Amino acid sequence: MSLRGVILALPLLAAAQTRPVTILSPEQLVQQGANLSRGAAQELEAQIEKNPEDLTARAKLLGYYWYQWMQPGEAAAKAARRRHVLWLIEHHPESPVTGLEEAALSEAGNALIDPEGYKQARQMWLSLMESRKGNPYLLGNLAKFFQMSDKPLAESALLQAKAMQPENGEWDWRLGYLYSMGILGVDALGVNGQPTSADPFAASGPFAAKARKALAESTSGTMLAVAASILWRYGTMLAPSERVKLEYVDDAIKLVQQAKSAEPSNPSWPQFLAQLQAFKVQVQSPAPKPK
Repeated sequence: MSLRGVILALPLLAAAQTRPVTILSPEQLVQQGANLSRGAAQELEAQIEKNPEDLTARAKLLGYYWYQWMQPGEAAAKAARRRHVLWLIEHHPESPVTGLEEAALSEAGNALIDPEGYKQARQMWLSLMESRKGNPYLLGNLAKFFQMSDKPLAESALLQAKAMQPENGEWDWRLGYLYSMGILGVDALGVNGQPTSADPFAASGPFAAKARKALAESTSGTMLAVAASILWRYGTMLAPSERVKLEYVDDAIKLVQQAKSAEPSNPSWPQFLAQLQAFKVQVQSPAPKPK
Protein backbone atom coordinates (compact mmCIF):
# COMPACT_ATOMS: atom_id res chain seq x y z
CA MET A 1 0.00 0.00 0.00
CA SER A 2 1.31 3.41 -0.92
CA LEU A 3 1.68 6.24 1.55
CA ARG A 4 -1.53 7.76 0.23
CA GLY A 5 -3.31 4.45 0.76
CA VAL A 6 -1.96 4.02 4.27
CA ILE A 7 -3.03 7.50 5.30
CA LEU A 8 -6.48 7.13 3.79
CA ALA A 9 -6.91 3.82 5.59
CA LEU A 10 -6.13 5.28 9.00
CA PRO A 11 -8.98 6.08 11.36
CA LEU A 12 -9.51 9.61 12.61
CA LEU A 13 -7.12 11.27 10.18
CA ALA A 14 -9.12 13.89 8.35
CA ALA A 15 -6.35 16.45 8.54
CA ALA A 16 -7.38 19.77 7.08
CA GLN A 17 -5.75 20.68 3.80
CA THR A 18 -5.23 24.33 2.99
CA ARG A 19 -4.08 23.91 -0.59
CA PRO A 20 -6.55 24.93 -3.27
CA VAL A 21 -8.77 22.18 -4.65
CA THR A 22 -8.66 21.57 -8.39
CA ILE A 23 -11.05 19.65 -10.61
CA LEU A 24 -8.52 16.84 -10.91
CA SER A 25 -5.97 16.35 -8.17
CA PRO A 26 -2.30 15.83 -9.07
CA GLU A 27 -2.69 12.21 -7.95
CA GLN A 28 -5.55 11.72 -10.39
CA LEU A 29 -3.54 13.28 -13.20
CA VAL A 30 -0.66 10.92 -12.43
CA GLN A 31 -3.02 7.96 -12.64
CA GLN A 32 -4.21 9.17 -16.02
CA GLY A 33 -0.60 9.34 -17.11
CA ALA A 34 0.00 5.78 -16.02
CA ASN A 35 -2.34 4.65 -18.80
CA LEU A 36 -0.94 6.81 -21.59
CA SER A 37 0.23 5.29 -24.83
CA ARG A 38 3.69 6.17 -26.05
CA GLY A 39 2.19 8.33 -28.78
CA ALA A 40 0.06 10.25 -26.29
CA ALA A 41 3.10 10.80 -24.08
CA GLN A 42 5.03 12.19 -27.04
CA GLU A 43 2.16 14.57 -27.76
CA LEU A 44 2.30 15.83 -24.17
CA GLU A 45 6.07 16.31 -24.46
CA ALA A 46 5.51 18.44 -27.55
CA GLN A 47 2.80 20.36 -25.71
CA ILE A 48 5.20 21.16 -22.87
CA GLU A 49 7.83 22.41 -25.31
CA LYS A 50 5.30 25.03 -26.38
CA ASN A 51 4.04 25.74 -22.86
CA PRO A 52 6.53 24.80 -20.11
CA GLU A 53 4.07 25.95 -17.44
CA ASP A 54 1.55 23.21 -18.30
CA LEU A 55 1.70 21.42 -14.93
CA THR A 56 -1.24 19.20 -15.87
CA ALA A 57 0.75 17.71 -18.73
CA ARG A 58 3.83 17.35 -16.54
CA ALA A 59 1.88 15.50 -13.86
CA LYS A 60 0.56 13.07 -16.46
CA LEU A 61 4.05 12.51 -17.82
CA LEU A 62 5.37 11.85 -14.32
CA GLY A 63 2.80 9.08 -14.07
CA TYR A 64 3.72 7.75 -17.49
CA TYR A 65 7.45 7.54 -16.75
CA TRP A 66 6.91 6.19 -13.24
CA TYR A 67 4.50 3.39 -14.06
CA GLN A 68 5.69 2.47 -17.56
CA TRP A 69 9.40 2.63 -16.86
CA MET A 70 10.40 -0.92 -17.75
CA GLN A 71 10.10 -0.79 -21.52
CA PRO A 72 12.32 -0.04 -24.53
CA GLY A 73 13.96 3.36 -24.44
CA GLU A 74 14.71 3.19 -20.71
CA ALA A 75 17.66 5.60 -20.90
CA ALA A 76 15.54 8.16 -22.71
CA ALA A 77 12.75 7.71 -20.18
CA LYS A 78 15.18 8.26 -17.30
CA ALA A 79 16.48 11.43 -18.92
CA ALA A 80 12.96 12.72 -19.60
CA ARG A 81 11.76 12.03 -16.07
CA ARG A 82 14.82 13.68 -14.57
CA ARG A 83 14.25 16.73 -16.78
CA HIS A 84 10.66 17.13 -15.59
CA VAL A 85 11.51 16.68 -11.90
CA LEU A 86 14.41 19.14 -11.98
CA TRP A 87 12.28 21.69 -13.85
CA LEU A 88 9.57 21.42 -11.20
CA ILE A 89 12.05 21.87 -8.36
CA GLU A 90 13.56 24.92 -10.05
CA HIS A 91 10.32 26.63 -11.11
CA HIS A 92 7.59 25.36 -8.77
CA PRO A 93 9.17 23.83 -5.65
CA GLU A 94 6.02 24.55 -3.61
CA SER A 95 3.57 22.94 -6.06
CA PRO A 96 1.59 19.81 -5.08
CA VAL A 97 2.87 18.30 -8.35
CA THR A 98 6.46 18.63 -7.12
CA GLY A 99 5.49 16.85 -3.91
CA LEU A 100 4.13 13.77 -5.66
CA GLU A 101 5.69 10.39 -4.90
CA GLU A 102 6.20 10.11 -8.63
CA ALA A 103 8.39 13.23 -8.60
CA ALA A 104 11.08 11.54 -6.53
CA LEU A 105 14.62 10.88 -7.73
CA SER A 106 16.30 8.10 -5.80
CA GLU A 107 19.83 6.93 -5.18
CA ALA A 108 18.65 3.39 -4.55
CA GLY A 109 15.58 1.32 -3.79
CA ASN A 110 13.76 0.47 -7.01
CA ALA A 111 13.98 0.27 -10.79
CA LEU A 112 13.79 4.08 -11.01
CA ILE A 113 17.11 4.82 -9.36
CA ASP A 114 18.89 7.86 -10.78
CA PRO A 115 21.93 8.75 -8.64
CA GLU A 116 23.05 11.58 -10.91
CA GLY A 117 19.58 13.11 -11.00
CA TYR A 118 19.31 12.75 -7.22
CA LYS A 119 22.61 14.58 -6.76
CA GLN A 120 21.46 17.49 -8.91
CA ALA A 121 18.09 17.65 -7.17
CA ARG A 122 19.69 17.59 -3.72
CA GLN A 123 21.83 20.62 -4.52
CA MET A 124 18.78 22.48 -5.78
CA TRP A 125 16.67 21.64 -2.73
CA LEU A 126 19.39 22.65 -0.27
CA SER A 127 19.79 25.99 -2.02
CA LEU A 128 16.03 26.57 -1.93
CA MET A 129 15.85 25.64 1.74
CA GLU A 130 18.13 28.57 2.46
CA SER A 131 16.75 31.12 0.02
CA ARG A 132 13.01 30.43 0.45
CA LYS A 133 12.75 29.06 3.97
CA GLY A 134 9.51 30.94 4.64
CA ASN A 135 7.39 28.70 2.37
CA PRO A 136 5.89 25.75 4.29
CA TYR A 137 4.81 23.85 1.18
CA LEU A 138 8.26 24.11 -0.33
CA LEU A 139 9.60 22.67 2.92
CA GLY A 140 6.98 19.93 2.81
CA ASN A 141 7.98 18.94 -0.71
CA LEU A 142 11.65 18.98 0.27
CA ALA A 143 10.84 16.67 3.18
CA LYS A 144 8.99 14.32 0.85
CA PHE A 145 12.00 14.18 -1.46
CA PHE A 146 14.41 13.29 1.37
CA GLN A 147 12.17 11.17 3.60
CA MET A 148 14.10 7.99 2.74
CA SER A 149 17.58 9.24 1.91
CA ASP A 150 18.09 11.92 4.59
CA LYS A 151 15.58 11.66 7.41
CA PRO A 152 17.20 14.32 9.66
CA LEU A 153 16.95 16.84 6.82
CA ALA A 154 13.34 15.84 6.16
CA GLU A 155 12.53 16.21 9.86
CA SER A 156 14.11 19.66 9.99
CA ALA A 157 12.00 20.80 7.04
CA LEU A 158 8.78 19.41 8.52
CA LEU A 159 9.41 20.96 11.92
CA GLN A 160 9.93 24.34 10.26
CA ALA A 161 6.71 23.94 8.29
CA LYS A 162 4.83 22.93 11.44
CA ALA A 163 6.16 25.98 13.28
CA MET A 164 4.76 28.17 10.48
CA GLN A 165 1.40 26.38 10.41
CA PRO A 166 0.83 24.78 13.83
CA GLU A 167 -2.87 24.16 13.11
CA ASN A 168 -2.22 22.31 9.85
CA GLY A 169 -2.53 18.61 10.63
CA GLU A 170 -0.59 17.66 7.49
CA TRP A 171 2.69 18.28 9.26
CA ASP A 172 1.78 16.06 12.20
CA TRP A 173 0.92 13.07 10.03
CA ARG A 174 3.99 13.63 7.90
CA LEU A 175 6.17 13.61 11.03
CA GLY A 176 4.40 10.50 12.31
CA TYR A 177 5.19 8.77 9.04
CA LEU A 178 8.82 9.91 9.03
CA TYR A 179 9.42 8.91 12.64
CA SER A 180 7.89 5.47 12.26
CA MET A 181 9.86 4.78 9.08
CA GLY A 182 12.98 5.86 10.94
CA ILE A 183 12.21 3.46 13.78
CA LEU A 184 11.81 0.66 11.26
CA GLY A 185 15.03 1.63 9.49
CA VAL A 186 13.27 1.84 6.12
CA ASP A 187 15.60 3.45 3.61
CA ALA A 188 13.94 2.76 0.26
CA LEU A 189 10.46 2.49 -1.22
CA GLY A 190 9.30 0.56 -4.24
CA VAL A 191 7.27 1.95 -7.10
CA ASN A 192 4.10 0.97 -5.19
CA GLY A 193 5.15 3.02 -2.16
CA GLN A 194 5.88 0.01 0.04
CA PRO A 195 9.25 -0.50 1.77
CA THR A 196 11.79 -2.42 -0.24
CA SER A 197 14.73 -2.10 2.11
CA ALA A 198 15.22 -1.73 5.86
CA ASP A 199 18.61 -1.16 7.49
CA PRO A 200 18.86 -2.83 10.92
CA PHE A 201 21.70 -0.51 11.87
CA ALA A 202 19.56 2.53 11.08
CA ALA A 203 16.73 1.02 13.15
CA SER A 204 19.03 1.12 16.18
CA GLY A 205 20.79 4.33 15.18
CA PRO A 206 20.57 7.98 16.29
CA PHE A 207 17.61 9.04 14.17
CA ALA A 208 15.54 6.06 15.30
CA ALA A 209 16.30 6.97 18.92
CA LYS A 210 15.37 10.59 18.24
CA ALA A 211 12.15 9.46 16.57
CA ARG A 212 11.14 7.31 19.54
CA LYS A 213 11.80 10.24 21.88
CA ALA A 214 9.78 12.63 19.72
CA LEU A 215 6.82 10.25 19.65
CA ALA A 216 7.06 9.61 23.40
CA GLU A 217 6.77 13.35 23.98
CA SER A 218 4.04 13.99 21.39
CA THR A 219 0.51 15.05 22.29
CA SER A 220 -0.71 14.94 18.69
CA GLY A 221 -3.26 12.21 18.11
CA THR A 222 -2.66 12.44 14.38
CA MET A 223 1.10 11.99 14.67
CA LEU A 224 0.76 9.11 17.10
CA ALA A 225 -1.94 7.36 15.08
CA VAL A 226 0.06 7.54 11.85
CA ALA A 227 3.15 6.18 13.59
CA ALA A 228 1.12 3.40 15.20
CA SER A 229 -0.42 2.41 11.89
CA ILE A 230 2.94 2.33 10.08
CA LEU A 231 4.55 0.25 12.82
CA TRP A 232 1.62 -2.12 12.67
CA ARG A 233 1.35 -2.43 8.90
CA TYR A 234 4.93 -2.15 7.73
CA GLY A 235 6.66 -3.22 10.93
CA THR A 236 4.87 -6.55 11.05
CA MET A 237 5.50 -7.00 7.33
CA LEU A 238 9.26 -6.40 7.70
CA ALA A 239 9.72 -8.19 11.03
CA PRO A 240 12.23 -11.07 10.81
CA SER A 241 10.48 -13.08 13.53
CA GLU A 242 7.21 -13.43 15.42
CA ARG A 243 8.88 -11.93 18.49
CA VAL A 244 9.85 -8.75 16.64
CA LYS A 245 6.41 -8.61 15.04
CA LEU A 246 4.82 -8.63 18.51
CA GLU A 247 7.20 -5.89 19.65
CA TYR A 248 6.01 -3.64 16.84
CA VAL A 249 2.37 -4.37 17.67
CA ASP A 250 3.03 -3.54 21.33
CA ASP A 251 4.73 -0.30 20.28
CA ALA A 252 1.67 0.57 18.17
CA ILE A 253 -0.69 -0.18 21.06
CA LYS A 254 1.32 2.09 23.38
CA LEU A 255 1.20 4.91 20.87
CA VAL A 256 -2.57 4.65 20.49
CA GLN A 257 -3.01 4.54 24.27
CA GLN A 258 -0.87 7.68 24.45
CA ALA A 259 -3.01 9.30 21.76
CA LYS A 260 -6.13 8.39 23.72
CA SER A 261 -4.74 10.12 26.81
CA ALA A 262 -3.82 13.19 24.75
CA GLU A 263 -7.16 13.40 22.93
CA PRO A 264 -9.72 11.52 25.07
CA SER A 265 -12.73 12.91 23.20
CA ASN A 266 -11.77 11.24 19.92
CA PRO A 267 -14.17 8.30 19.42
CA SER A 268 -11.86 6.37 17.08
CA TRP A 269 -9.35 5.15 19.66
CA PRO A 270 -11.34 2.15 21.00
CA GLN A 271 -11.77 0.72 17.50
CA PHE A 272 -8.12 1.21 16.65
CA LEU A 273 -7.03 -0.45 19.90
CA ALA A 274 -9.42 -3.33 19.31
CA GLN A 275 -7.92 -3.91 15.85
CA LEU A 276 -4.41 -3.97 17.26
CA GLN A 277 -5.34 -6.26 20.13
CA ALA A 278 -7.07 -8.66 17.75
CA PHE A 279 -4.02 -8.72 15.51
CA LYS A 280 -1.78 -9.41 18.50
CA VAL A 281 -3.94 -12.36 19.51
CA GLN A 282 -3.77 -13.65 15.95
CA VAL A 283 0.04 -13.50 15.98
CA GLN A 284 0.24 -15.18 19.37
CA SER A 285 -2.11 -18.02 18.43
CA PRO A 286 -0.19 -21.09 17.33
CA ALA A 287 -0.86 -22.30 13.83
CA PRO A 288 -2.93 -25.51 13.71
CA LYS A 289 -0.85 -28.63 13.26
CA PRO A 290 -1.36 -30.42 9.96
CA LYS A 291 -3.27 -33.67 10.31
